[in-house]
Amino acid sequence: MSISLDNSKYLEFKISFKQDNADFLENKMTAERAEQIFGPNWQNIIESFTSSIDQKFATRNYIFKNKEGRTSAGSITLGWRFELVNKSGGGLSGLANLTPEQVLEVYAGRKLAASKKNAIVNGRIIEDSGVANCMINCDVSSLQSIQDAIDSIISIEDFAQNNPNVYFVCKALNYRSFDDKIEGNRPLSVFINWEVVDNKLVPNLVYSNPLLTKGNEVRDKLKESLNLLKISNTNDINEDNFASFQIVN
Repeated sequence: MSISLDNSKYLEFKISFKQDNADFLENKMTAERAEQIFGPNWQNIIESFTSSIDQKFATRNYIFKNKEGRTSAGSITLGWRFELVNKSGGGLSGLANLTPEQVLEVYAGRKLAASKKNAIVNGRIIEDSGVANCMINCDVSSLQSIQDAIDSIISIEDFAQNNPNVYFVCKALNYRSFDDKIEGNRPLSVFINWEVVDNKLVPNLVYSNPLLTKGNEVRDKLKESLNLLKISNTNDINEDNFASFQIVN
């Protein structure tokens, strides 16, 4: 939205709208986006986050013979995606302790690739058209008029300064053994290296090199190990062929 002024200058409002109840700030983080936010040391930063809650990873169920919450029966965990949210996500979550510059990048997206921040209108590239400089953060039902919306606008810099707390959360990516499917080939911040040791399936957590290993690669290694043990799905997993049966639901 641009407003013509008497002195022929323009004010440009590029507004990001977020509902009050919207948690996600960065969904299904990629290595590219992580570097844009955290800088060249992004892998060490993410590894420090995940290592700080390593006991939570180590004590979770990885194999689900039975349904648990939204996790369907027959699921086997491959690893965990990395996401940023504006409130604690419980479970595998913690305060990210971002710098003011990093918080601003999360909200504004100034370092995004050109394809994600530049719109093309009638064949003309509108540079930075997708980079917000203003924010409206409210329940949409509270906006009864255009004036209400205008009154709710705050600069993106002020919003970032007023909302400095950003949390990381790790969401499980599972292999559904009954369907032979996974929930997308997502980059993983922590993954499970499923190996066969002494004729038993053994899960090993890997925290290093986050977001460079994706779901398909981990699934293929898991299926290779399952085939060696003649396991078709979670119904075939038992104390004789799985080394850590205490993490089975």
